[in-house]
Amino acid sequence: MAAWWESLSQIQHIFAYIALPATIILILQTLLALFGLGDSDADASADAGAGVDFDGDGIPNITDTGVDLDGDGIPDSAEAGGDGGGGLALFSLRGILAFFAVGGWAGVAAAGVINSALFAAACALIAGTVALYAVALLFKYTARLRSAGNLNLYNAVGKTATVYVTIPASRAGAGKVHVILQERYSELDAVTDEETPLRTGTVVEIVGVADENTLLVAHKEEIGSGVN
Repeated sequence: MAAWWESLSQIQHIFAYIALPATIILILQTLLALFGLGDSDADASADAGAGVDFDGDGIPNITDTGVDLDGDGIPDSAEAGGDGGGGLALFSLRGILAFFAVGGWAGVAAAGVINSALFAAACALIAGTVALYAVALLFKYTARLRSAGNLNLYNAVGKTATVYVTIPASRAGAGKVHVILQERYSELDAVTDEETPLRTGTVVEIVGVADENTLLVAHKEEIGSGVN
């Protein structure tokens, strides 16, 4: 180990100083997560934030910011009950550690090929960015699987929801709605059979399930007007 360290150039030493601590911390955090210790604060943060209502209208004012406050790589708004697909938590703790770890070792390797600080820095930046996005994508799909495993969309049928992202008409695309489902504030994909789009803020009723991840909704006033 000492001989290897001494064989490194000055440029390689700089990148190694960045890569080594990031790698050690990343490995330790991963091991803790495997034993159920690394994500212990994730549920606490979700439970604490899921029901925050700032304006007193009875509807939590949490939206999907893509920010990960507890370091588990999953946006905290997604943990609060969303589908985990609203955005990437690029700047999670693990994502940043992966950026420095992978980028650092890429810099060491690049400097070993061409003894140029600029070339090594460029390779480190590219590799680190790829690692950052890879970690974000990994936890995005992990969050989606977690949400899909916990929520039964059929329990939402008959409930009232509020459109968060405009839902295109005639199932031309999916929007998003906010609904209280299984005592959780959830942000879920939704489509409609109506001939006009359902705009943000529209109150709708969930009338069915379009597929395993998507609700079918209709304008609540139109449903009510058809009842004798």
